[in-house]
Amino acid sequence: MKNTGLILIGIALVSSSCRKVEFEEVERTYGDADFSRYISVGNSLTQGYQDGGVYKEGQEDSYPAIIARQMQIVDPNMDDFEQPEVYGNGSGYMHLEYINGEIEVISPGDLTNEPTEEDASWANWGASMKSIKYNNLGISGITLMQCVAINDDELEINNAILGGFSITIPFVIDTTIPGNPFARFMDFGGNPNFLLGGGTPIQYVDHIEQSNATFFTSWLGDNDVLGYATSGGIPVEIDGTLLGLGVIQYGNLSDPIVFRQKYDSVLTAFSSIGAEGVCATIPDVTVIPYFNTFTVGGIKEDYGYADVWIEEGDGNGGVTQVRIASDADLILLTAKDDIEAGAGSSETNPLSNGRVLDQGEVNACRSRTIELNNAIKSSAAMFNYPVVDMYGFLDKIKPGIMMEGIGISPEYIGGGAFSLDGVHLNPRGYAIAANEFIKVINEAYGSNIPLASIGSYRGVVFP
Repeated sequence: MKNTGLILIGIALVSSSCRKVEFEEVERTYGDADFSRYISVGNSLTQGYQDGGVYKEGQEDSYPAIIARQMQIVDPNMDDFEQPEVYGNGSGYMHLEYINGEIEVISPGDLTNEPTEEDASWANWGASMKSIKYNNLGISGITLMQCVAINDDELEINNAILGGFSITIPFVIDTTIPGNPFARFMDFGGNPNFLLGGGTPIQYVDHIEQSNATFFTSWLGDNDVLGYATSGGIPVEIDGTLLGLGVIQYGNLSDPIVFRQKYDSVLTAFSSIGAEGVCATIPDVTVIPYFNTFTVGGIKEDYGYADVWIEEGDGNGGVTQVRIASDADLILLTAKDDIEAGAGSSETNPLSNGRVLDQGEVNACRSRTIELNNAIKSSAAMFNYPVVDMYGFLDKIKPGIMMEGIGISPEYIGGGAFSLDGVHLNPRGYAIAANEFIKVINEAYGSNIPLASIGSYRGVVFP
């Protein structure tokens, strides 16, 4: 009976204490910040790209959209966060399917992900949207180099890369550059090259100056390393000599001195309109699943290779030698079909240069990332804008961490944060990124924007 009495007393005490639990109401504030018109600038991560494409559901959970939803809790009167949304399946996207009892990754070109008849054609997306002032100015594939030109030649080239052009001169030239399809919602004016119309260009930085932003987030610069890395260290070249454009090259590592100059131009644009905001550093792209799913040891074990042979690149698309790969060489996720066909199994059948980021290219990416991040930090400090350390954050989750009871790591498919393309985040990953921005905003501006609940956002969708 004594034991029972003790239990009852314990229950009574617990019950009594439970009745006394009270939760103080939190008074939300935006502090010293003005969120009334929040603008985000950046590339594919900002646009909400995931699973190898841009589609409506993915855009709805872009990290800027998540930040805006959390901001609205402290400032319900802020402008709606408008994004240039695509229709339905958009550009197409990767998904998982069960095939012959195994889960397979299906590419964006699969018929089940193509736009339906009810959707407006992806080919026409953006044509009627150029006059709208959007809050999300993220463009998949854009580099900081393309955001602002420092001379007339760059002005022509950037306009051609982003806006595209088509020119036909019988018996002389017949050239079309389609432009960046993910930028079609933005008006880039005309190309100043007289052969291409001699128009007046509008630069990305001009859209920033005209945005009327009171607050911004900037996550520009990733593609100034990522494009080079995902191509296996092979820059893209387009011969524009006959148009007076020379050789148009992109997908290379951006020069840190020019990068700093252009980042200053972006922040000058925001500062000139009185916008407050935060900037973010570039993550170490070599940590992401795209470069770590196929390892040398894993290929040997899974495919029975004695050694893995690769072409070593010179960083400009050329090949210096064929050699045996080491753990310091990173095999790209896109090498899957080649490996399954036997590539890399012998010296006479190596993995091609474009399927490998060899040790020299890895080191080049890592050192250039550090240099560009130093430029971002220096530029932000000059304008007194705080910085979100996304480089350090990705490094922190590299070994795997628990967040809200959910395991997060850079593992492909099972890691919880990355989408099926192995480069971009899924909605849960974007919520995690949004929270990193929110933490810095709160600390710097005295606001108390609540963090997003990452458990409320999905990871990879399994069939």
